Amino acid sequence: MIKIIGALIIITGTALIGFFMDKFEMYRMKDLENIKRALVFLKGEIDYMIASLPVAMEEVGSRVESSIGKIFSHVGESMKNKRGYSAEKLWKESVELYKDRTYLSKEDIKNLLSLGTALGYLDKEMQKNNIDLLLVYLEDEIERLKVHRQKNGKLYKTLGFLGGILIVILLY
Repeated sequence: MIKIIGALIIITGTALIGFFMDKFEMYRMKDLENIKRALVFLKGEIDYMIASLPVAMEEVGSRVESSIGKIFSHVGESMKNKRGYSAEKLWKESVELYKDRTYLSKEDIKNLLSLGTALGYLDKEMQKNNIDLLLVYLEDEIERLKVHRQKNGKLYKTLGFLGGILIVILLY
């Protein structure tokens, strides 16, 4: 009886690992889509609303849920409260603060940090071009993740379950 319970725990545990790996990619894709939405909002704020950067950041942060929105809100608040700091430094500080609450990869974080180099430093057109460049990266990465998840989603779940069965067979 104990062997059967142990076998079920092992199979359940490895199956859950497979499900988690599939969900991790889905959560990363959602974070990338939230960044994309935030950047589109920011581009609109810069282009059409002619709002100051702190106000634009706070507005974007209020429109986008999750930790991605909190990054933008934190930058906006920091820009209002911390005089004398560059927008790049405040952006980096906010991304570093909230990066552990996201499912972004190191390359995603690196590209997100690159946005900070153009914030408040370049003219309006260059800021929009930098945002467009990041949007192209995000669209490519989201499309790649969709294809990868479609291809490997079932694989992760199946391998988790079958890996558990293999471990049970080898142990018993």
